[in-house]
Amino acid sequence: MKENNEKKYKEKTPKRRKTSNIVYLTTVLLAFEAIGLSLLIFPRSTVSITEKRELKKFPEFSMDSYFSGDFTKEVSEWFSDTVPFRDELTNAATAIREINGFRQDGIRLHGVDTLPQTSSDESSSSSSSTSSSESSSSSSTQSSSSSQSSTSSSSSQTESSSSTSKPSKDDPTLQDHLNITNNGIAVVGDRALMMFGGSFSVGERYAKVMNKYKQAMPNVNVYSMIIPTSCEFYSPPQLDGYHASELDNINHVNSFLQGVTPVDAYSALAAHTSEDIYLRTDHHWAPLGAYYAAQQFAKTAGVPFKDLSEYEQRVVHGFVGTMYGYSGDIVLKNNPEDFVYYVPTTVEYTTTYYEYILSGGSIVGGRPEFTGNFFVKYNDGSGMAYCTFMGGDSQIVKVNTNAGTGRRLAILKDSYGNALPGYLFGSFDEIIVIDMRYFTHNIVDFLTENGTTDILFANNSFHAATGSTVTYYENFLTQQDWGYWQNSRPIVAETENQ
Repeated sequence: MKENNEKKYKEKTPKRRKTSNIVYLTTVLLAFEAIGLSLLIFPRSTVSITEKRELKKFPEFSMDSYFSGDFTKEVSEWFSDTVPFRDELTNAATAIREINGFRQDGIRLHGVDTLPQTSSDESSSSSSSTSSSESSSSSSTQSSSSSQSSTSSSSSQTESSSSTSKPSKDDPTLQDHLNITNNGIAVVGDRALMMFGGSFSVGERYAKVMNKYKQAMPNVNVYSMIIPTSCEFYSPPQLDGYHASELDNINHVNSFLQGVTPVDAYSALAAHTSEDIYLRTDHHWAPLGAYYAAQQFAKTAGVPFKDLSEYEQRVVHGFVGTMYGYSGDIVLKNNPEDFVYYVPTTVEYTTTYYEYILSGGSIVGGRPEFTGNFFVKYNDGSGMAYCTFMGGDSQIVKVNTNAGTGRRLAILKDSYGNALPGYLFGSFDEIIVIDMRYFTHNIVDFLTENGTTDILFANNSFHAATGSTVTYYENFLTQQDWGYWQNSRPIVAETENQ
């Protein structure tokens, strides 16, 4: 036996096998060489449409950063983040996983009637761990039975809340598509939904901070508009155990308001659920939904409001929003939608920007004010279409109009609020838009000096149940004003020619 083994090991490898090994190794080496060259030769990505963000920028060199190791670390992060054809490679990998029947961190079901039920605490945990910072939520304090009963209550107020989503015209089987990910997202048909967790305790704090604004500025009208998300209206019964009731949370917040007027955006939206009031592929509402909410606010505030017939409709075709990047569900990628927005034509207005300079997500300074357009034009297929309104969040925006009402409005908002001001140009002489994450003044001094008559808090249900939202608004009341202009440098506005 020993002789046989020694003979076996001494046998020469057949020429055909040796040639095959050489070809294989050569192919692998050439492939790695090609990849390495492509990383050096092809232009590096600067923006990820799929992830809806600007990618890392090459760091500035300094002796301090070099010797501390920060420079080389940032170069490494830049190199990894800006791979050429980043989005194309990501999409190809997603498609391959889909073909192989593999979906990371999720449950993929087709044609099912029931799903396993979870407690509301589990639902909240899933929701709060979503990758969207825009829609993070705190832990739910409600029971599963409360969630289900409140969902049933909200359903009675909608025209079609039991509908899963509008099925694709080209692929009717999509109405059976249901995918639940571990980051709190459900893809139902060709519509993505973020599962709402909710928090009564945070909602109470949210109400109380708005009360503080009214107490600090007693002569100013203060309004609270909590905007429900698509989860509330388009979740099928199979998802009842995966989300809490946004209506219950909104009503709970309203019950703690003192001197602050609630704006019933919920009913205004519930009456139009058969229309395109929410985006299917993005976590935001659609501009049409914002129109109905703005209409309700104008009615509550007692100001005039222009009909949609006085607007020009514009469309960005082939829009795929944030939810594809968050869920990784190829169904969303394969079923883009139209992003339809409305530009006022019968009112004169001027938009002034006070833009912050950010570094690592923090404000490090500001740029000199400049005048631009409120509506920024994006080409068909752009995943950035929701930035049509003011181009994003990291600025204070002031719009002066010829409305002639004598009213001056400040909107304190998350990104849902970006779609509101354009419908109110005929309602207020001035509108100041302040994002909850980007403001460096004392809010009382700032609004008092500006002669503000009305304040509207416009945030979605997730942010009204998130502790950091409350903290931002509380800090605005007490922080010292450090201005805009530290480390400032000139900026040239690049906006659409109206």
